[in-house]
Amino acid sequence: MKTNNRNDYLNINNPEDLLQALKKKEPYILLQGEFKKEFLENTQLPLSETEIMPFELGFAGTAGIWSEIFYQVINAFSKGEKQQKQIDSKLRRYILKKLNDDELLLYLRSLDY
Repeated sequence: MKTNNRNDYLNINNPEDLLQALKKKEPYILLQGEFKKEFLENTQLPLSETEIMPFELGFAGTAGIWSEIFYQVINAFSKGEKQQKQIDSKLRRYILKKLNDDELLLYLRSLDY
C-alpha cells in the first residue's frame, strides 16, 4: 500500500454506503467507531495472503478459480441477508488493515502489486 494520505480514504458509516463503495471498487475505504464494530461482528473476513499462499501453490495457481466457484455456490444457498452476502462477496477483493482501535482500512488487493 503506497498512500498514507487520509484525504484519499472514503469514510463509510453504514452497510448501504459500504456496499456501494465495494461495487464501485473504491481503492481505500475507512470504517470508524460503531460501524467498524458492527462490520467485524457481521462480516465473513477474507483470508490473508499468507493463509491463501499454500493453497494456491498446491493447486498450481488454479485454486482461485475453483475456490471462487465453490464460494459463489455456497453463498447462493446459504441463509442470511442478501445485502450482507453481497458485502462478504465483494470484500474478497480487499485487504483489511487495522489503523488503530477505532479505525479499520480496507484497500484493494491490486494496490499491493
